[in-house]
Amino acid sequence: MKLFLKNIFLFCLVSLLFGEIVCRFSYVTSDIPSRIIDKNNIQKYNPNQTGKWIGNSHSWHINKDGWPGSLPKSRKNLITIIGDSYVENFMNPDSCRQSVFLKKMLPTYNFYEASRSGVSFIEAMSIASVLDSLQPLQQLIYIHDADLLESVVQIKKMPDITQYDSENIKIIPGILKSPGLKKILYNWKLIYYLYTNYSFGIKHKNDAKPKKENIKNKSLTLKDREELKKLLSYVNRTFNKSNISLVYRPNGNPEILKLLTNFDFKIILLVDHKEKEWSFEHDPHWTCTGHEEAAEQVSLKLSRK
Repeated sequence: MKLFLKNIFLFCLVSLLFGEIVCRFSYVTSDIPSRIIDKNNIQKYNPNQTGKWIGNSHSWHINKDGWPGSLPKSRKNLITIIGDSYVENFMNPDSCRQSVFLKKMLPTYNFYEASRSGVSFIEAMSIASVLDSLQPLQQLIYIHDADLLESVVQIKKMPDITQYDSENIKIIPGILKSPGLKKILYNWKLIYYLYTNYSFGIKHKNDAKPKKENIKNKSLTLKDREELKKLLSYVNRTFNKSNISLVYRPNGNPEILKLLTNFDFKIILLVDHKEKEWSFEHDPHWTCTGHEEAAEQVSLKLSRK
C-alpha cells in the first residue's frame, strides 16, 4: 500500500512538473504584472516589469512610472490618456497603443498613458488630478457605461476598485485582493491555466463568445440615475475638469450620456461605422484596427480645438 501511494505521489509530481514545463514553453497563459497602491491611493503596477502575452505573440512592459507602454520623450504640449483595460491594451503590441497612433496623427503633441484594468470613472478622475502636476494641455479619459455605474458604492459595492460613497460623501480607495495568493497563482502557469479555463473539469461559462458592449442599452433605474447625479455633482465640486474630455466608447447608454452633458462634461463620442471590425472575435477589447479607428476620431476632435 505504501509503495502504491508513493508511486501515485511520484506520478502526480512528475505530471505537475511536465505540465508546468509545457505551459511555460507554449505560453498558454499571459504573464500578469503585479500591482501596488501608491501614496495617492491609486492602483498601478510595480515599475519596470516585462512579460509575454498568450502564445508569445508579443511582449508587454511597465514603464518606470508604473503604467503600461513607453513614456513620451518630451512633456512639451502634453496630452494624457487615462483608462481601463481598453487603454492598457495588453492584448496588442505596443505599436498599437492610443499614444502611438495619436503621436503619428498629431506629431506636434506628446502623449502620456496612465491605464490599468479595472479603473473606474472616479479613479480616472483621481489619476487626472495627480497628472495635473505634469501641466498637460488636455486630459483624455476613455470610459463607458460600466465605468460610471461601478464608481458608486450604493449601486454595486466592489472593494477592489475605487468608488464613491454617496452616503458618507467620500472616495473609498480600492484594495488589493489576496496579492500574495495571486502572485503564486500567476506564476504557477499550469494551475493558472486550469483556473482560468476549467473548474473541476468543467469549462468556464465565460469561454463563450462575449457580447459586444451594450448593443442594446438597458434603461437606468431611478436609483442608478439619482446615484449617478450625486457622483457627477461630487466630481464637479471636487475636481478641476476644465482640461478633461471623456472619450466615450461606441454604443453608450443615451441616458448616461445625457447626464454627463447636463453636468457640463466635454465628450468625444466614438462611433463604430461598422466599416471595419474594431474588436477581437472572442473579446470585446479593441484590435489594432479598433485602436487606430478610435485614435483617428479622437485626433480629428483634438485638431479642431
